[in-house]
Amino acid sequence: MQLYVYYRVAAEHAEEALVAFRKARVEAPIELLRRPRPDEDGHWTWMEIYPEGWAHREPQVAAAVAHWLASERKVERFEMLG
Repeated sequence: MQLYVYYRVAAEHAEEALVAFRKARVEAPIELLRRPRPDEDGHWTWMEIYPEGWAHREPQVAAAVAHWLASERKVERFEMLG
C-alpha cells in the first residue's frame, strides 16, 4: 500500500515548508512533487508519496509542515493491482 498526501502551500511560505519537509523526511524515501504552476490564489499544490512500508512517517512530516499549509492535508491510500 502506498500513501499519497496532497495539500497547498502559499508561494511566500514554500521555502520554509520545503526546509521543514526535508528535515522531517530525514532518510526516508518519501517523494515530494508539486504542480507546474501555482493556482489563481498563488498557492502551490504539493504531493507527498510514501512508498510501501513508510506510511508510519506521515504524522511526523505532517506536523513539520503544518505551520505553512494553505489547505488541509488530504491523505489517500492506493494498492498495487498487478
